[in-house]
Amino acid sequence: MKKLFFAVVLFACCWCFAQEYRLEVKSDRHWNLKINEKVHFTARLLYRKNSGEKFQELTGRKLLCVVNNDGLKVSEKTLLSGKNCGIVSSLPHPGWINVKFTLLDDSGKKFEYKDKKGTKKQVSASIGALVEPEKLKPGTKKPDDFDAFWDEQRRILDKVPMKAQLTEVEPSSRQKGKFHCYDVQITCAGDMPVSGYLCVPRNAKPKSLPAVVSFHGAGVRSSYKSISLTPALYFDVNSHGIPNGKPKKYYDSLSKKELYAYWYRNANDREKYYFRGIFFRAMRALDYIKSRPEWNGKVLIVTGSSMGGAQSLGAAALDPQVSHCVVAVPALMDHYGSLAEIPRAPGWPRFFDVRRRKADPGRFKTAAYYDNVFMADRIKCKVYLTAGLDDGVCVPTSIYVLYNQLPEKNRSIEIYPTGKHSTSHSKVKIFQLLK
Repeated sequence: MKKLFFAVVLFACCWCFAQEYRLEVKSDRHWNLKINEKVHFTARLLYRKNSGEKFQELTGRKLLCVVNNDGLKVSEKTLLSGKNCGIVSSLPHPGWINVKFTLLDDSGKKFEYKDKKGTKKQVSASIGALVEPEKLKPGTKKPDDFDAFWDEQRRILDKVPMKAQLTEVEPSSRQKGKFHCYDVQITCAGDMPVSGYLCVPRNAKPKSLPAVVSFHGAGVRSSYKSISLTPALYFDVNSHGIPNGKPKKYYDSLSKKELYAYWYRNANDREKYYFRGIFFRAMRALDYIKSRPEWNGKVLIVTGSSMGGAQSLGAAALDPQVSHCVVAVPALMDHYGSLAEIPRAPGWPRFFDVRRRKADPGRFKTAAYYDNVFMADRIKCKVYLTAGLDDGVCVPTSIYVLYNQLPEKNRSIEIYPTGKHSTSHSKVKIFQLLK
C-alpha cells in the first residue's frame, strides 16, 4: 500500500467543457481516507467568451452538489460558485464517497448546451474517495463447489478438439510489411467458436515471442487488428464468437436483437448462463496462442477493460500459464456487495441489489460462480488493476474487494479520484512488460 500513496497526487482535477464553461473539482485529502476522516471537496466554475482568452472564475452561479455513499444518494444541496464552494463529507465505515457538481441555470434546472453534433450536454464534474478500502470483504462466502464447477468446465472444453481456421487479411496501415494478420476461428465448447484477429511479426522465429491476448468490454463488435509494433503475438478476441470485419450495421443489429442484454441471458442457470460460453472462449483462446510455434513459453499477458477485464481475470484464474493480467475497471465482481455487513453497490452487471429490490433466487445462486472475487485465490500471476472513483458501472469498491483477495506480492492498483469508466493504463503497462 505504501507504494500506492506515492504514486498518486494529493488532489485531482476534472475538466468538463461546455461552450466556454469549465468546471474544476478537487479534494483537500488523499483518496484513501480513514474512517470518519473529513474531506473537503470543492468546485470552481470558470468562463471565457472566446477560445483565445484566459478562463476567469465565475462566482454566484448555482451548482447542484450530490453526494453518493457506496452507490446510493445520501444528500443533495444547491451551492453558489465562488471561494470555498464545496462540501465536507466523511464515512463511518469502509466504503466509497462520490460527489458530483452540476451547473444550474437561473431557474434552478440543470444547465444544458449543444455540442458541435447538436447533442445536448450538461456542465458537470465528479470526484471520489475511498475509506479504508483495505478492509472491504466479499458480501458472502465462496460456494463450496466453486472450484469443482470450474474444473469440470475445463474438462468439458478439453473434450472438444482444437481446430483453427486462419484466413490472412490486410493488416493495419502501420503494420504493413512488418506483421501478418489473420482472421481466426477456433472450435470451442458452447454454441460459438473463438473469433479474433491474430497479428504475427513477419519472419518470427520459433519460441521467440511473448504473447498478448486481449478481450473486449461490453457490447457487440468485431475484433481489432493490433496497431502495436512491439514484436509479440497479438490475439484480439471478440467476446461472442461472431464474424469479424462486418459493417457496423451488422453488429448494431445483433446488439438490438440476438445479443440484446446478453449479460442476463440464462442467468438463472449456472450451466446455461451466457458468460459460461464467454469463459470457454477465453480459455480456448489461450490454448490456441500457446500452441503457436512462435510463443516463447514464458510471457503470456491477458488484458482488457470492463467486461474485457472480467474475461482477463477469469482467464488468469483458469489458466496457470498466464504470466501477467493487466486490467482496467474490471466487471463481474462483488455481485453480493449489497449483502455485505455495510451494504454497497455491486459491480456490473449488477445481478441484484437488495437495497433496491428483491433478488431473483436463480440469479442469486448463479452469480457466485461468475464472480471474479471468488476466482482470486486461483490467480497465481501478477495482476495490475485500475479503478476510477467516478465509475458507477464497475464501482471501485468491487475492484478493491478483489484486490484484497489477491496475494500482496502479486498485486498492484492505480486509483484515479476523478476517473470514470473509461479509466485505463493497460496499454502503457503492457508496453512496459514487453520491453
